[in-house]
Amino acid sequence: MKKRTKGRLQEFEQRNTQNDLEEFREERKKSTKKKKRVKINRVRIVVTVIVVVLIAVVGVSVKNVFDLRAEQNDLREKNKQLASEKASLREELKNVNDYDYIEEQARIQLKLIRPGEILYVLDDEGTDSNGQDNN
Repeated sequence: MKKRTKGRLQEFEQRNTQNDLEEFREERKKSTKKKKRVKINRVRIVVTVIVVVLIAVVGVSVKNVFDLRAEQNDLREKNKQLASEKASLREELKNVNDYDYIEEQARIQLKLIRPGEILYVLDDEGTDSNGQDNN
């Protein structure tokens, strides 16, 4: 038995001298390479996240630009309508001081009549041909 233990001890010592140091160095290099790969993956993830965020920001900005252009077109159309309404109101304003226009508006809106005229009020809504209420 003693011989066996000495043999194993000698074998262990021979095997673990120089070869063990070289193997240790190689394993250490491999472990550092693995760490670098992890760092590279982290950097890739960070860069990917930044790119995705930038794409999202640009996408939102482009959407806002299109929305603002659509709103601008709507406002231009509304401006044209208001300009035409303004022109018609200016024409009506010119007629306000005209005696015939004033008389016409008094007859239509206020139901005024001249002396000697008879006013007939016909109610088409709510009555039938016999003059009775539909309700």
